[in-house]
Amino acid sequence: MTTFFVRALLNLFWFLALPGCLLAQVKFSAASDISVLHNFDGKQKFTVVGQSVIPQWHMDKKNTLYAWFTYHANGKYKSTLIATAKSAATQPQTISFTSNSEMRLRQFSFGLKRYFIGYFERSEEFNLYGAGGFGLIIGSASNTFSRHIDTSLYNIQNNLINGSGDFKRLTLDIIGGVEFPVAFEMFVYSEVRLHIPTTNYPNSYLLKNSNAPFLAGINLGIRVLFGVDP
Repeated sequence: MTTFFVRALLNLFWFLALPGCLLAQVKFSAASDISVLHNFDGKQKFTVVGQSVIPQWHMDKKNTLYAWFTYHANGKYKSTLIATAKSAATQPQTISFTSNSEMRLRQFSFGLKRYFIGYFERSEEFNLYGAGGFGLIIGSASNTFSRHIDTSLYNIQNNLINGSGDFKRLTLDIIGGVEFPVAFEMFVYSEVRLHIPTTNYPNSYLLKNSNAPFLAGINLGIRVLFGVDP
């Protein structure tokens, strides 16, 4: 499955990069928004603000290719963990402690946007659209334990490590949005985004690896349309 998503991302990238494809299209938009992102994965919940930058290529009135980059503030969360003695001779047998953690996320996504009501340059009424694509989360996580735990004597819950490290996740991105014209070739839009992780490579700096991070966000921004006559 991982190979499939990587190939899909590469194929879409080369398609967008082909000069012939870009020159054949009529319109191009640039958008930027502010987002509120929440992690729902259960053990690492946090809510942060961020920003997206989104170039868009309008293939026809209803269909648009997009590529966006999003970055967010560090998400902070706290966990109470247990360290269990490896030997029956070790005392105490269990130690309770706290891990103060942070997660930093950067996201890339490529996909297709489809207008269900209206079209990309309609300036009289609202437009309603949906979008879907493949994304890549480039993240880092850090943990600071409230007390020193001797890992030669104790096993730490979930094998969590004190310190910081990087991780990556491929995602399936699902988007729904509405936009309103506010000026000549300028639109205000609001979107709901869901980022479903499709990989769960083990990482010792994450308290939960399976289906994590499981992200959803609300975005509010402005799209500016640029015309290129064929």
